[in-house]
Amino acid sequence: MQGRLQRWVQLCRLFARQDLAARFEGNVGGLLWALLAPLLQLAIFYLVFAQIFKARIPGLEGLGYVAFLALGFWPWFALSESIARGASTYVEHAGLVRKVAVSLSALVIARVLAAFLLHGLGFLAVLLMLGLLGVRIDWTWLPAVIALWVPLLALAAGMALLVASAQVFIRDLAQALGLALSLWFFLTPIIYARDMVPDWLQPALDLNPMTGMVEAHRHLLLGTTGDVPWLAMAAGAGVLVLLGVFVHRRCRPAIEDFL
Repeated sequence: MQGRLQRWVQLCRLFARQDLAARFEGNVGGLLWALLAPLLQLAIFYLVFAQIFKARIPGLEGLGYVAFLALGFWPWFALSESIARGASTYVEHAGLVRKVAVSLSALVIARVLAAFLLHGLGFLAVLLMLGLLGVRIDWTWLPAVIALWVPLLALAAGMALLVASAQVFIRDLAQALGLALSLWFFLTPIIYARDMVPDWLQPALDLNPMTGMVEAHRHLLLGTTGDVPWLAMAAGAGVLVLLGVFVHRRCRPAIEDFL
């Protein structure tokens, strides 16, 4: 059992490296874009939200509001890209899956790991830039925020396995997934504060596993009001991991035949 697990981990690492290499192949900047792209996105946020729209929430405006946005966007970037890229794994690797006896789950998880590595580095670069620009960030809580990305990673992995397995049999899922992720984004308090949401919509935010994740980032690093729902986040991520593994195992015997 331990040997199989070690081989699976090694496959995940191998496929993740290949995925990263394929993304930056031919780019002059290479992996440097993992740091440059988030900083450029941060500059765009500042221009659009702080200077053009002059958006704000009570107690936060200008760079403070940009920091509020960043702490919501980067966990979302990691999650949404992991799910979107993971969903198309089996279809895009159909030739490999049909010809080579390979761990299918490792292919999916490798894409999730690659996305989290890139967005994790970008998140740290953005935090450093915000600090240099004068935003008050409580760096003592950075280890706790990094720990938050463990249930976030589990949530993304479970969802990616679930959607990747289902998309082999339901090809229309590729189109529906984009709409579903858009709806999920707007039902997550990323560009707005929770208290701006009408009462009738609050239950939807309570059921959303990303609500607590985003608010926990802001509470720890910016000192906004609220608690960190560690137990709820861990439980939600655990449920989705189990669901993803269950669906994958049920679909696994027929995946090669439908590709």
